[in-house]
Amino acid sequence: MLTVINPSHDPFYNQAFEEYVYQTFLEDDVFLLWQNDPAVIVGSYQNICREVHVESLRRLGIPVVRRCTGGGTVYHDLGNVNYTYITQADGGVSYDGVLLPVIRALNDIGVPARKNRTCDIAIGDLKISGSAQRMTKGRLLHHGTLLFSSDLEVLDRITTRRKNDCFRSKGTQSAICTVTNIREHLARPMTIEEFRERLLDRMVPPGSPRLTLTPEQEAEVCRLRDEKYRSWEWTWGKTPAFTYEKSAEFAGKPIFVRYEARHGLLRNAEVRSDALDAQVLCAMLNGVRLDPALFLELCRTLAGERAEELLDCLM
Repeated sequence: MLTVINPSHDPFYNQAFEEYVYQTFLEDDVFLLWQNDPAVIVGSYQNICREVHVESLRRLGIPVVRRCTGGGTVYHDLGNVNYTYITQADGGVSYDGVLLPVIRALNDIGVPARKNRTCDIAIGDLKISGSAQRMTKGRLLHHGTLLFSSDLEVLDRITTRRKNDCFRSKGTQSAICTVTNIREHLARPMTIEEFRERLLDRMVPPGSPRLTLTPEQEAEVCRLRDEKYRSWEWTWGKTPAFTYEKSAEFAGKPIFVRYEARHGLLRNAEVRSDALDAQVLCAMLNGVRLDPALFLELCRTLAGERAEELLDCLM
């Protein structure tokens, strides 16, 4: 077992770092701990617009990052500790073999954790951790969250409460669970730094290598970050095919919007409204990329000061 130290809080970099380690360190089991600045992390097969209110995230300056595993949407901030466990696996995807060592380590440092459902860790009936996996050529990547002192109000406001059922898709939908922070259940106070170090000490045996990337390896991670995880093709272009349909009010009058999307490109748009030129809006929507920034520019062109009101009707 070894670990690779990652002090970054950049959510795009950290996804690339994890993938690079997974693809590069092939001979040993690996355990990583890492933290993100505020970000929403969505599963590989999810519709971002269905899971979160993208305009609210834009206003808050919170990015959306698509990860390389399935599963549901999670909110990360610096009160959350993420772990990655990479190991050889002969069979298919299996959670117990990874979750149980993590739970034992948590118990050892005073966290009354237990397994809950297939891939969650809980304290009592309250979730503190969700996880997902990926298998490639007999090598398993398992990663999960550990809510230590996260802002649960923000988590609830931008993920749990903002599911948008106007988007109809076969993409994976997130389960809704009641969560809690680990810090609230400790017998004695502990900083998040102490929590990280004590968990790492139990997961990575004494004397095991603790590595850092070389400058050349860092450059490869940055290339992967920029070419993949920051790209439209990965974040939005991978959105499962869907249909959007919404009846609302715009500029004090009814509006109906419907469109389809495949590979992140809109088609078959239909708009009915007396408050704007519906034909022009349809023409602008057909063929456009699913991208909140592009949608906002489109709305500004057509609706001026009412751009954000129109955007709320379109996605």
